[in-house]
Amino acid sequence: MEGARMMPRIAIVCLLLGLSSEAQTTESCKIVHGRARLCCADGQLRIWHVGTHHDYTPDESSWENVVGWLKAGAKPREDNACLATDLYADFLICPTEPLKRGAVQRAKVKAAYHRHYVQWD
Repeated sequence: MEGARMMPRIAIVCLLLGLSSEAQTTESCKIVHGRARLCCADGQLRIWHVGTHHDYTPDESSWENVVGWLKAGAKPREDNACLATDLYADFLICPTEPLKRGAVQRAKVKAAYHRHYVQWD
């Protein structure tokens, strides 16, 4: 009889443990010092976390904001092709998917503080 009463409790505990692990699949928001770059050839937008081997890519909701920040510091070019600008900043990043070693991590980029632009060719 005792075992029959324990089964629903065990099922509830297992369910709660499963839900809590799903809720923790993404990290909390954090500020990272990084470099944002829009690659001309393939159109990839990446934020490299300086001092690591890790890159983030903005999600759909923050992509245009990051491109706008890059454009704000870009010098006009005659060929009008590529931005050729890096944005170094302290980015407020909220990952939207779990970290996978060696893979670019999608994240919501909420802000960029202390912006510094570097032009390249």
